[in-house]
Amino acid sequence: MRLLGRFKGLSSKIHLAFLISVVVPVTVVGLVGMFYALHTLKNETLQHLDQEVASRAAGMAHFLDQLTSELLYLASSSLLGDLATQMAASGQSLSREVRQRLERDYTAFARAYPYIYQVRFLSARGVEVVRVDRRDGRLYVVPEDELQDKVDRYYVHEGMGLEPGQVYVSPLDLNVEHGRIEIPERPVIRFATPIADRKGVKRGLLIINLRAEFVLNQVQEMASGRGGVAYLFDRSGFYVSRSGVTQEDAPALRMQSAEALTGFMPRPLLTNILGGKRGTEVLGEWIVAHAPISIGETLADRSDSSMGWSIALAFPRNRLFEAVFNLYLLYSVLALSLVVTAVAGFVLSRHLLRPLTVLSQETEEIAKGHFSRRAEIRGQDEIADLGRRFNTMAAGLEQSYKALEEQRDRLESLVQARTAALERERQSLATIIEHNVDGILSLGPDGTIERANRAAEQLLGGPLAGQPLGRVWPDSREHLAEAMASAQARRVDLLRDRRLLALSIAPVAPDGRCEGHIVVVRDVTEERRLQDERRELDRQMFQMEKMGTLGELAMGLAHEIGNPLTGMKTVLQLLLEEQGLSDRVRRYLQRVQDEVDRLSAFLRTFHGFSAPQETHPASCRLEEALEDVLLWTRKEARSRGVQISYAPCYGPVPGLWADPRQLKQVLLNLVINAIHAMPDGGDIEVGMCARSADTQGPVPRMRFCVQDTGIGIPAEVLPRIFDPFFTTRADGSGLGLAVVKKIAMQHGADIHVESAPGQGTRFELVWPIEPGAAGNGTWPALSDTTCVKGCRYG
Repeated sequence: MRLLGRFKGLSSKIHLAFLISVVVPVTVVGLVGMFYALHTLKNETLQHLDQEVASRAAGMAHFLDQLTSELLYLASSSLLGDLATQMAASGQSLSREVRQRLERDYTAFARAYPYIYQVRFLSARGVEVVRVDRRDGRLYVVPEDELQDKVDRYYVHEGMGLEPGQVYVSPLDLNVEHGRIEIPERPVIRFATPIADRKGVKRGLLIINLRAEFVLNQVQEMASGRGGVAYLFDRSGFYVSRSGVTQEDAPALRMQSAEALTGFMPRPLLTNILGGKRGTEVLGEWIVAHAPISIGETLADRSDSSMGWSIALAFPRNRLFEAVFNLYLLYSVLALSLVVTAVAGFVLSRHLLRPLTVLSQETEEIAKGHFSRRAEIRGQDEIADLGRRFNTMAAGLEQSYKALEEQRDRLESLVQARTAALERERQSLATIIEHNVDGILSLGPDGTIERANRAAEQLLGGPLAGQPLGRVWPDSREHLAEAMASAQARRVDLLRDRRLLALSIAPVAPDGRCEGHIVVVRDVTEERRLQDERRELDRQMFQMEKMGTLGELAMGLAHEIGNPLTGMKTVLQLLLEEQGLSDRVRRYLQRVQDEVDRLSAFLRTFHGFSAPQETHPASCRLEEALEDVLLWTRKEARSRGVQISYAPCYGPVPGLWADPRQLKQVLLNLVINAIHAMPDGGDIEVGMCARSADTQGPVPRMRFCVQDTGIGIPAEVLPRIFDPFFTTRADGSGLGLAVVKKIAMQHGADIHVESAPGQGTRFELVWPIEPGAAGNGTWPALSDTTCVKGCRYG
């Protein structure tokens, strides 16, 4: 009765419900789960073993494929190609230098791959030419007198039967030295590829020997942790094995017939392994997993031989299923834990449930906002501690509520103060924007001007608020719309009232969504003008330096070539004065003299371009200089049907301040160029007048021009006409206009060119007049850019 009385009350009911709802289902599910878990664990263990063996086989296939690629890379060296060509010419003889280079290359290759046992190059007859061995962990270059004849080995014939670029892979075999199997036995796998000369004739065979022990060691790593045995099978019926012992205790590898395993593995299993099939089988107390080593991509493309290897792993069943037996112990511990939990739950439920009602009531009062309520729970256990923490929480909530009210009051004061500060900042910013020298516009999302400062209204003329930005520049609406559509700041240059305004348009997008734009407008007209003047000045300075440098080069060239030409011409003249020369010899000598004269004439064109030239300026009359030029060019002008006219100024004009000789050279080059520009005839006009701005400057000047009706100059050629050695004529030197430009610069004159294809060309020079002539009177002004027709010459 006493025992039944103890199971009355809420705690007993909770405990019984816990037993019925938790312990019983967990026990049933545990028993069922134990059976299926053990079954599943065994199957997953076998499946994992199968996948692990297959993965290791795939890794071996990838390794063999990579080794094939390295062999092909080694065979593609230019040194082997040259060696094959040399052997084609001189037989098997090999120079010492080539042999040493091959030995170094093969030693470096074997050092990089420690699993390589031998690297050899054999001639087409099967005789070793170069060989590098690995002996006792060291690389050894085999001397020439120790090289062997391998003509009777099967892999030589089968390897030479392939085409260059293909790879032969041998079966698992024992290494043979001097006709005998090497002791201790060394199972090897050979990779070979033919080497051809430049004509495609096979001259040798490159072979590398891979130790089968290396391949087996990769498989042994899987078996060593579980006490298993690793096997490497060749489909010819042989195998090598290694048990899961440490590397120091591992015996030497020996090849054996697969028939030796019939006592351990049944014949159907051996047939599947040798046939390249994959699977896992349980043999009593042992489990055997096997998988073939497949052919990789490179071997599939480059090999005519079929690899025939499989790997197999045998494990003791108790070692492999060790985790299954540990699972039994785990379930026993779980069952014991359920029993202990059931007993402890009954005891704790009786003790813990009593103060829960008190806590529930006081919690409800706290939820109503009565933070002064406390729970009275006595004792030293966790429930009593929970009651004390509940009281502490209630006191903390009461203090936090009071602190929140005080914080709310402080925040209201701070918000008011911050609002006033922001208003002051807004007013200061508005003042700065209003008095900024740059125009500032605030645009809405639709591009309408919402606000504009005083500078913007002055730059753009009148009130702007409420107007779309595109209305200010009607001709550039699309350009402005494109700039405003960008998510980044853009710069746009636009014209207004003959002023160049730079607009910086930046989007206002605080959260990634465009809410408008800020436009800063600045008048950069004067700034751009100064920049253009500076660039023009820099261009002129660069042109002057280039002209000076090329002039020095031209002077040196003309000097170095002119002196030998003078001597050559003297010798030719003496030879022509000799008596008894045949007409043929005289004709040839005369032709040489003509070529010397032509080269001398070409060098004289450098004279006008050579730098520096000393100038002797004096007062010159343009018509006097032109008279000599017309005299020199009259014959050529008549032959081409060209008429030359001069339009003098109306009234007296001062003389030009120039070196007479150089002024004539300028006119001569311009007139000759004009004549050459009119192959079908035409007119050349030379005029002279002054503009008002020219005569009133710090250095008074006059203008004279040379204008023709020739073929004109294309727009893409016009910027380069003054460059030295640039010409469009097949017989031109490209120095005429360069000389004109240089002489004009030396005299402080400016030169301007206007030309259009098919309409002729006009050269206009603004030349300084003689000093002191500026105050003698005024001269007729030139009101347009065309020369006035005057007298005809020619």
